[in-house]
Amino acid sequence: MLNKASAFETFKYFLECYFNMSADYSELEKVIAEFNSFEDIKNRKKLRAELATIPKLTEWEAIQTFILKNGMRRMDEERTKWFIEVIIDHLK
Repeated sequence: MLNKASAFETFKYFLECYFNMSADYSELEKVIAEFNSFEDIKNRKKLRAELATIPKLTEWEAIQTFILKNGMRRMDEERTKWFIEVIIDHLK
């Protein structure tokens, strides 16, 4: 599932444009609030839907590689799960 380039295009966009290397983990909720403010409901719903499918895939190594490639962040499985949960919990 993760091998389809368009499968997680909104998550990729979030990583590249919002939670990029200039942001710190302590700013994650602020970054999500900015995403909520600047993006229309369609993009917010799309990001939520993409992220909701990730735990069902259980391909944590592939997800970590995706985040590393698109967000330039190395995360272990625990942090990856936390990261996705925080985003989902704060999306409006």
